[in-house]
Amino acid sequence: MSASGLLRSTRTSNGLSQRALSAAARVRQPGVAAVESGAEDATVSRLEHLLNELGSQLTVLPTRLRPVWAAGEDVRCALAVGDVRSAWREVIQLNDDLAAADRATRVALAIAPPGRTADPRFDALIAAVTDFALTAARLPRPRWLDDAAWSLDDPWDVEVVP
Repeated sequence: MSASGLLRSTRTSNGLSQRALSAAARVRQPGVAAVESGAEDATVSRLEHLLNELGSQLTVLPTRLRPVWAAGEDVRCALAVGDVRSAWREVIQLNDDLAAADRATRVALAIAPPGRTADPRFDALIAAVTDFALTAARLPRPRWLDDAAWSLDDPWDVEVVP
């Protein structure tokens, strides 16, 4: 999990541009872009400052399982290079990670929304996997799962059904 992925995921899930974040945080936009691209590594205090402007904070979880936001970032990266197969593997791994977590950790892994993947189908799939992992265990669901932006208007047939 990188500072670049964490910042980009949090910023895009809040619907803000880099310019809007930099204005709110009173920093230069190229600095935000450099952190998000990985060209510069952010200090903890710098990252906390930027996340604070997004209404978020850094938190340490006692697990090596990947949070939903990080899985979404990995799906986005795979799709950005046209690797749909890897994107599917990331979604399957997300399901496995959530299933492996104890109840409290499962909720914690799902609390922060992922950034957009640039493919609404995969956005909805990530939300559906997350929603199922929580509701099947009768766990609380984060508010972001209720946002209509995380669902599709029309069904998505992953495979053509004869």
